Amino acid sequence: MTDYSALLGPDRYDFAVHLATQYHLDPSQVLFGYLQVVSEVTGDTRPADGDLHDPKVIKVVNEQFDHFLKRRH
Repeated sequence: MTDYSALLGPDRYDFAVHLATQYHLDPSQVLFGYLQVVSEVTGDTRPADGDLHDPKVIKVVNEQFDHFLKRRH
């Protein structure tokens, strides 16, 4: 399973462009989709820092975002 957490880091745009090219999307769709999944998984629009370091939360975010990308493709 791919770790998409780099979409929250300083190189997020480069990673978003890579994923957008791979899945025939616009980079803004990738970034917005990732933030939307994080929000849904954490249950808030501003997750606590601890949520994003919890391996269980990251796993669920990665799985759901992977489904998001494949649905769009």
